[in-house]
Amino acid sequence: MNSTWGISDVSTLDYLFSSTTNSQDQLDSLANSALSRGIDRYTKKDYAGAAKEFQRSVGLSPSSSNSAAAYDYLAKAYQQLGKTDAAIKTYKTAIKVLPTTDSLHLSLGDIYFKNGQLKDAQAEYEKAVRLNPTSADNRYSLGQAYLTSGRVKEATTQFTKVTQLAPASPTGFYGLGQASRKSGDFGNAIVQLNKAVTMNAKFANAFQELGETYADMGNAAMAQKQLVTLQGLKATQQITTLQNYMAQAANPRLTMAYSTNGFNTSDGPKTAISALDTSLSSPMATKDFTMNFVFSKDMDKNSVENLANWQIGRQSGTYISNIYNFGMSVPATEVTLPLQPKSVVYNSDTRTASVTFTISQNAAGNGTIDPSHVSFKFLGEDTYGKTMDPKADEFSGFSTIV
Repeated sequence: MNSTWGISDVSTLDYLFSSTTNSQDQLDSLANSALSRGIDRYTKKDYAGAAKEFQRSVGLSPSSSNSAAAYDYLAKAYQQLGKTDAAIKTYKTAIKVLPTTDSLHLSLGDIYFKNGQLKDAQAEYEKAVRLNPTSADNRYSLGQAYLTSGRVKEATTQFTKVTQLAPASPTGFYGLGQASRKSGDFGNAIVQLNKAVTMNAKFANAFQELGETYADMGNAAMAQKQLVTLQGLKATQQITTLQNYMAQAANPRLTMAYSTNGFNTSDGPKTAISALDTSLSSPMATKDFTMNFVFSKDMDKNSVENLANWQIGRQSGTYISNIYNFGMSVPATEVTLPLQPKSVVYNSDTRTASVTFTISQNAAGNGTIDPSHVSFKFLGEDTYGKTMDPKADEFSGFSTIV
């Protein structure tokens, strides 16, 4: 057999190559048509039908110029159908076929991030950045992964790169604001977040973050301002999140106090304790009284019922009007109240603490007291571990909540 190619043999090779090329072109065309049909069904929310078309597309031409889009849409259709594992498998398959396509790593990282698989998400984002370091999206996502894992310095580096790569985008400044807030630099957080909302007046997440930062600073008025902005944007999710956070961040306050068994806090100096209850007319008699205190938010039950967190005493202050017995010398008949209550019961449904304390008559049976200047102070915590607002942690009948 002649091993030398002749003219006829060359023609045969050309024909075979041409046939192969035409065949691949046809497959690519069919794949693109399936992709187009799939996108149409996806737009109409027919995710099951869309998935079939995307499967057909990647099956016909897994390495075509549009295959990355087909894989991506297929994975997204699976996610819409609640098939997360299938979506992950699709991205992994796509990455094997198209290993240099950074967007596939980015999308796979997004699934991991949403699932709370932070290490896996971070690894995919890092691969995306290595493949395409000039992508602001890649760096922003990596920054968010770093931030969530507590690597604030590395997150800041990525967000700074985002502002350099996409200076007209608010996302980099938003990320810098988040990082500054997490590091406790609230001042810079405010600066960066204001840049973000200036660039995009409808950036709901940035307004939410701004509101939470003000809440962290104890600036309820400015936090409320961001909430009003979100209400104007009708950003339901962000409104709810910020409202909850503001409630959590605010220091608890005493909002109301009252007695249901005779301890009248409007009675002034030299009130005979027998006037509080006839049982105290006898020398050395004792009587339990209860004051009820209403809190502004949900309190920690153990903290409220811990007697050591309550102080009972004679009110003092800068002004004569705030001082026990109006600053006059205390008569010898004055009885002394216990420094702490006898018992405390907290009702979480009404946010009310019922504080019971004992008053004892003196040996002569002529004891007196100044109920209007008896002070009740609470130094405990709410359910979030927040301590009391020092401007509303104490009650007396004369000054009310102080």
